[in-house]
Formats: sequence, C-alpha cells, structure tokens
Amino acid sequence: MKILVIRFSSIGDILLTFPVVESLRHQYPDAEIHFLTKPSNKAVLELLSNKVEPRFLQDSLVQTAKQLSGERYDLVIDLHNNLRTFLLQVLLMKGAWHRFRKLNFQKWLFTAFKWNTLPKVHVVDRYAQAASVSPASVTLSVSDTINGEESLPSTYVAWVLGATFATKQFPLSKLIETIERLEMPIVLLGGEMENSLANSLQAHFPSLISLVGKTSLSEAALVLSKAKVVVTNDTGLMHLAAFYAKPMVCLWGNTVPAFGMYPYQSAPVFHAQVSDLSCRPCSKIGHNTCPKGHFACMLKQDSGMISEQITALFYQGK
Repeated sequence: MKILVIRFSSIGDILLTFPVVESLRHQYPDAEIHFLTKPSNKAVLELLSNKVEPRFLQDSLVQTAKQLSGERYDLVIDLHNNLRTFLLQVLLMKGAWHRFRKLNFQKWLFTAFKWNTLPKVHVVDRYAQAASVSPASVTLSVSDTINGEESLPSTYVAWVLGATFATKQFPLSKLIETIERLEMPIVLLGGEMENSLANSLQAHFPSLISLVGKTSLSEAALVLSKAKVVVTNDTGLMHLAAFYAKPMVCLWGNTVPAFGMYPYQSAPVFHAQVSDLSCRPCSKIGHNTCPKGHFACMLKQDSGMISEQITALFYQGK
C-alpha cells in the first residue's frame, strides 16, 4: 500500500501534520508513506524519527504529476487543499482523494467582519478528521549537539524572535520592556533575518545568549527540548516546541488562537494578546506592516503581565 500526504508549506503547517502521519503509520503499518511538499521543507520532514519518503514540487504541476504518476497511490491525504492540489488530482486522474477543509470563508468572515464562526477545534484534529484517523504521538529526530551548546545554562528560557510577517513579531521596544523584568538566563532563537533584532537586544542585555542565525532546524529543536520555558511568536518554532510539551508563553499579534493553530499540547500555555481591539484579527496569515498604522496588537501588550507569566512558569514546582 502507498499513501501520499500533501502539505506544501509552511514549517508550522507541516509540523502540525506529523501527528496525522504517525497515526497513518500505526493504522497502516505496512504502508509506504510519501509526503509532497516544497523542496525548501526537506529539513522539516527529516525531523520525523519514522521517516517518510519526500516528494517535492517541481517547476510545474505537469512535471510534478509525471513524478508521481508511476507511484499508484492507494490513498491521498490532501492537507493543503488549494487550486494546485485540485489540478494535481485532475492530472493524476486520482479519485480517492481526501481533502482537509480549510474554512477560508469562515476565516474571511472573522478577519473582515470579526464574526467568528470557526469550530473550536485544533487544526491537528481537523487534519485527522480529513484522514479519518486519531492524532498519534510523535518522536522527533534531532541533533545531539548544537553550535555553542557548551555555553548553555542548565536551565533557561528559550525565546523565539522570528516570524514570517512583521505583524506577528514582538517588537524591540516590548522585548526590552519585558526582558528587563526577568532574571533567569535567556537563549534567543531565530533565523538570519532576526540578527539585527538579536544584536539590538544584546546591546541592552549583554548576558543574553544568542543562537540567532546559528542553528539548523534540528539544532533549534534541541535548544527547545532543553528549555525550561519557551516564549514565542505565532511561528513554526512554536509548534516545534509543542512536541516537547514545554510550558509556553505565546505572543499573539494580528493572528489569534481562535484560528485553531495554537500549541497542540497539554502543558501550560499563556496566550498574551490584546483582546479588545476592533481590528483584530486582521489577517489569517500576517502583514509586512500594520494596515491601520498603529500596531496596537503588539504595542499594547502588557509587558509586566508577560514577564510575570514567564517567571511563574520558570519557577513552578520549585
């Protein structure tokens, strides 16, 4: 038996498919599972301990269909569900095609008119419904060491600076307000795009340990797995940290947990958000700049409350 799972992007969305992939493996132990995504997401798939066979989007859907046509899949789980995957189904002439309902109309109602008609169901559970399985636990395969690991404290807060869109990123002024109230060691994570932000923070707080732009995804997973608490924007590493059930403080800007893409875990999570804004949520993804120009969803965040939550989670049980 051969199964094809489809999710083109992004890092967080692909990570959220992993409980479904693992469940498919349990339900069909003899099946060969392939995963179709963008070539840039190869490192994400490599995190799975139980490996899948990667299949990558080609320059055209016709080329992609040619790549897949000889596989003769018994089951296709389409967790992306857009025009491209519909056309791919047509090109493959494949009837057994299970689609994830993206609820784009409901999301549009929420962002345009603030009418929340979305089900109170996590996207992982909705992925599982599409595949007719129950989410399974996931074991990740990560690095044994990281660049500079010898300098990491025995306990620390891992702070994820990155976000694809600026309206999902906690700004420098709020970072300074919050971190100046904290006394525990902090390790910064992010991509090369966050180097300037990390350098600015280290200028204010020389004791910060920055691994920004210095870790692979697998190494970042190791840092998250060793952290006492994770502080993060709405971004891919938030979902990666959830596999380790870390106490978490999530910083929400223009997006909201009600979209169903909050950390999928049982450990304590504090959602830091400005809930009384008439303009929020303004997008299901994000913007490069605030459409209203005020960026109140982040600039009005309560730094004192956030620092108190981080401290409480860090010292709980002591």
